[in-house]
Amino acid sequence: MNLYPIKIQFFLSYAALGSIAPLMALLLKEAKDFSPRQIAITLSVSSVGMLFTPALMTYLADKSIDSRKILRFIFFITAGSLIAVYYLNDPLHVTIGWTIYSIAFIPTLPLLDGYFFNHNEQLKENGEKPLKYQKIRIWGSLGFIAPSAILFFILSGGKNIANSLWCAVVFCVLSFLATYLMRAPSISEKGNVKKPTTEAFRVLLSPQLIPFCIGIFFSYTAANCYYPYLSVFFKESIGIQNNHITAITSIGVAIEIVYILNLTSLRKWLGFRGVLTLGLASMSIRLAIIATFPTLKTALIIQLFHGLEILSMFVLPIMYLDQVAGAGFRNSIQGAFTILITVPSRLLGFIIAGEIARIYSAKEVIYAGSILSALGMIVILIFLKTENKAQSLH
Repeated sequence: MNLYPIKIQFFLSYAALGSIAPLMALLLKEAKDFSPRQIAITLSVSSVGMLFTPALMTYLADKSIDSRKILRFIFFITAGSLIAVYYLNDPLHVTIGWTIYSIAFIPTLPLLDGYFFNHNEQLKENGEKPLKYQKIRIWGSLGFIAPSAILFFILSGGKNIANSLWCAVVFCVLSFLATYLMRAPSISEKGNVKKPTTEAFRVLLSPQLIPFCIGIFFSYTAANCYYPYLSVFFKESIGIQNNHITAITSIGVAIEIVYILNLTSLRKWLGFRGVLTLGLASMSIRLAIIATFPTLKTALIIQLFHGLEILSMFVLPIMYLDQVAGAGFRNSIQGAFTILITVPSRLLGFIIAGEIARIYSAKEVIYAGSILSALGMIVILIFLKTENKAQSLH
């Protein structure tokens, strides 16, 4: 199996995300002159629209629609909507443009994960050694870092923060072109489950997985609460300039690669529940530290533990979902998880953050993220009793 096409696609897709994710709230605040409530409304409305596309796109992928064609459609829409957001200024029009972008882009990562796991299953069927997800996922981390160097220059000297949108557009176009490098799914990889989305929800809502889903829901809510406002906090409370914010967050992403590469050792040492608990605990502690001691030195130090948060929220859960998914709904379970956990947590996190920022400040938003991640850690630690063998769910 030629790994370069999927590595390139992970790199470019995460680069498109990394171009604007660290600056999301700050972009709307400075470039569009949005109030905290307008920011919350825009991000929340976009989350509501995202409830449908993950299930639809991953369902189509499981029902033999070529996922490469779906990805091309996605990148075409995302690039166009980001260009529109750049030129629009009316709050309603910006919200519509941002919602279209969010609706289109949200299935991208679940589709890529499903594409990889389907190919991995094909390797097993051919008697070949399967690949480790983390070896592919690190290319996503590298991609997320890549825009920071570009943004450092295009945002320096007080330049318009909306220029970051053009950086995302370029990576969307490159992602579109990169789909032509990906090979088509083989016949054996395509679905034979009549209702893959229904089966995916059945597995996710089984008693064995409910503690896992609740714990991850709290952690995702925490991330969606604090992360969009982290750039606002860095600028208002510490005085970090826009072009330096992406550089600082990239340090944490660079270090996460080390954690991802050592995930196997961590799982052997701590177990599945142990790694999840450690990651959510580190997230809660580091947010509390930076909110209490808002200095540049502290902002740099806490980046050392960012990788544990990523492992527990965005690497281990994806690998685990593939383990509990049966043949024929590997794409759909990623999409169902997005609908059940990712999208509602985005909506709730954005609303909480927007209201806290409106009444108090970005500092209190960071504290809220710390509390929410601690709740997720407690649920995982107390109620996730076993390693939840996948065989018992099929």
